[in-house]
Amino acid sequence: PLPYLRDPRYGSYDIRLEVALKSDTFGPHVIARSNFRNMYWNARQMLVHHTVTGCNMRPGDMFGSGTISGASERNYGSLLELCWKGTKPQTMPDGSVRKFLQDG
Repeated sequence: PLPYLRDPRYGSYDIRLEVALKSDTFGPHVIARSNFRNMYWNARQMLVHHTVTGCNMRPGDMFGSGTISGASERNYGSLLELCWKGTKPQTMPDGSVRKFLQDG
């Protein structure tokens, strides 16, 4: 990272994350688990990057982390990653198949 983004005390929050799909034919089905500590940039670095050019942050402002993925396939943070651009469809408990985009 650029010098102003280097964080000698790098650390992140330990927030366990879980993604589940639910439909009319099956209840919540966990498709991915990850952790916020897998983020490349921690919250301090994201805030510094946002404000370095003079963009102010005020109380109530929010910023998002984007997709949070881990190292293994079961830790990917989006259906696009889980399905590997549609080449690895995900089978649900009712036998249906999900990809990144569903036709129709």
